[in-house]
Amino acid sequence: MDFRGTYKGGGGPDKTILLSAAKHNKASMNVLVTYLRSPNDDEFDIHLKAAKLGINYVDVYDKSFLDLKCLLNICKLIKEHNISILHSHDDKTLLYGWLLKLFNKHITIMHTCHSHSCYERDDFKSKASYYKNILREKIQIFLMKRYCKPIITVSKDTRNRLINNGISSRDIEVLHNGIDEQNWRSDNGVPTLKQEFNVPSDGYIVGTVARITYDKDLPTFYETARLVSKQIKHVIFVIVGDGFGDELARARSEVIKLGLDDIVKFTGHRNDLKDVYTSFDAFLLTSHTEGLPNTVLEAMAMHVPVIATSVGGVPELVIHEKTGYLSCRGDSKNLAKQIVSLLKNEEKRKQFADSSGKRIEDYFSFNRRVKKMEWYYERFEDVS
Repeated sequence: MDFRGTYKGGGGPDKTILLSAAKHNKASMNVLVTYLRSPNDDEFDIHLKAAKLGINYVDVYDKSFLDLKCLLNICKLIKEHNISILHSHDDKTLLYGWLLKLFNKHITIMHTCHSHSCYERDDFKSKASYYKNILREKIQIFLMKRYCKPIITVSKDTRNRLINNGISSRDIEVLHNGIDEQNWRSDNGVPTLKQEFNVPSDGYIVGTVARITYDKDLPTFYETARLVSKQIKHVIFVIVGDGFGDELARARSEVIKLGLDDIVKFTGHRNDLKDVYTSFDAFLLTSHTEGLPNTVLEAMAMHVPVIATSVGGVPELVIHEKTGYLSCRGDSKNLAKQIVSLLKNEEKRKQFADSSGKRIEDYFSFNRRVKKMEWYYERFEDVS
């Protein structure tokens, strides 16, 4: 059972989970993808994506922090589908997996950690929020220690963070995210955003695909856009994605207050991501923290040069001055300098684009990832 909780259209881990289920060897294993679903989430569309891929899928309503009815429903699924391994992917399923093990002694519980954010006191507006985050991290580590080993992480950086927080280095292994490079190809998209935003033939789009959260550090994105627009004519910065609640509306209001609404544009949630990436002349990631971002994988596979903050597993993807540029967190001046340099040099953009595609082919093939995950499942099957 691939076990995950999400919101609306999901994010990077969801793409990995759904595509993995579609590509696993069905002759040797039966994967049931199970999602926790909020009854108030009217924009949830994971089930539609699962149906399109033809995978064995079910979602279960989860109404509260600890929904006993939800847990009972999952227990029924474990029995009905003869589940031997439960594979959790986020904080909620990490907790539920541990509880489900108490009632289903025969199952093996395993966990993939897609990100383990480490924040400082200055990242929080109040002491209460800061200490709440510390408590959350301690609970995560407590639960991971009770799962079958190894814990899988999607980047070396995430592995190091878990080690620093008390997980033994012997108990963690890295399995990088991958991407279906045959699907994410630069010739599979149409630059629709160029038309939507009336970008002239000599104009540029610098874009990002991201859920609107604190982690993505949009204030740095805005300031970078402001600095670049002073030096490059006909450039706009596009943010593709939504938030958990009213974040999109608040972000739009903030951009208007900054007087940047002619430069920074929002599209909300989009399903035509191949067209989106094809529209970008460069991809900008300004995050405070990351695991191994699927959006960067997608951009590189689509031959879009990436300018990003050097956080999390990003440096494991982007090779500075070969496939793109890396900069320090929050350094809008340097990010802007890198973007201006890239937009003014067509040859450099093509060089980075070609190198990005080659790096994905050589090191981040999704098929290789699926085979390695099947090996883990066989390994954990021997434990159950």
